[in-house]
Amino acid sequence: MKKSFFAQVFLILLLLIFATACGGQQSNTSSKENTNGSEATAGNKEETNTKIDFPTKPITIIVPYAPGGTTDTASRTLASVISKYIPNGVSVNVVNKPGGGGIIGMTEVLKAKPDGYTIGMATVGPMTIKPHTDNTAYGADTFKPIMEVVATPNVLVVQSDAPWATYDEWFEYVKANPGAFNFGTTGAGLTQHITMESFSVETGVKLTHIPFDGGAPTLAALLGGHVDGAVVQTTEAMPHIQSGKLRALVNTGSFKTEGLEDVPLLTEKGVNVSSDVWTGLVAPPEVPDEIIDILHQAFKQALEDESLITKFKNIGVTPSYAGPEKFQEIIKRDFDINGKVLKAAGIIK
Repeated sequence: MKKSFFAQVFLILLLLIFATACGGQQSNTSSKENTNGSEATAGNKEETNTKIDFPTKPITIIVPYAPGGTTDTASRTLASVISKYIPNGVSVNVVNKPGGGGIIGMTEVLKAKPDGYTIGMATVGPMTIKPHTDNTAYGADTFKPIMEVVATPNVLVVQSDAPWATYDEWFEYVKANPGAFNFGTTGAGLTQHITMESFSVETGVKLTHIPFDGGAPTLAALLGGHVDGAVVQTTEAMPHIQSGKLRALVNTGSFKTEGLEDVPLLTEKGVNVSSDVWTGLVAPPEVPDEIIDILHQAFKQALEDESLITKFKNIGVTPSYAGPEKFQEIIKRDFDINGKVLKAAGIIK
């Protein structure tokens, strides 16, 4: 009896030890599973945090020229379709900040909060010429490029009743009358101005330059008879040429545009001068690369939109895409070239 009692106690103790061991093992397993679960959750949370919820409010594109010019028109046309492609379908607004040949607007972009909600529509002048000629707060490599949007040649136009029917007639006049012919451009030290300075260096012809704050006021001055001619982008001149108010004498760019095929290039007239105006989006320098990526993808898709292409064609603009790296190469190339031209023209030392 006594032996049976101890046997029963011993058996109970064995059962308790076994149960405790199993419970501990199960507890360890559960603990391990919980830890793995926590790690997985943390991993998912980390992965989620890398995805930026941008944009969540309207974006502003600063145009450094007056309303009505090619840069402004192209920006507004692009803004009209971008909501289809940008995350969260936010709207894009265009704000004009003219002055200083584009410096005022680009400086505003430079000083904007680097969150991607304020970007700029840059052009050759303020980006690759003004840093040479003016004490700008930025350089050619200061901004973060998003993408090139369009490229357009410039054209020399006069009123339709001007005494020069062709480039050759005009050239004979300006050659025989140094400084008598005055022409307007979108601003001192910008592409149109530098192109004509290069023309003067190449030909020895002296012209009188009168700067304005954008293509629209330049053309208004010409139509009002305040200047003899104007050098503006073909897109800006086209409506007035088609209406019969203006006559195009020569294309100062590297390619011809639809509707102006008969207008000669300067190079076709034996003058080794050729310069186009590109327009592209840039952001403040400290904007995160992830945001630049989002903006680039959205605007690239918008540039390929059929309705946008049709709208661009209607205003005489040809899309000209270049991604961030390539666009930066274009900016640097033109900065270097324009520096040489400015020195040759005696504008800078």
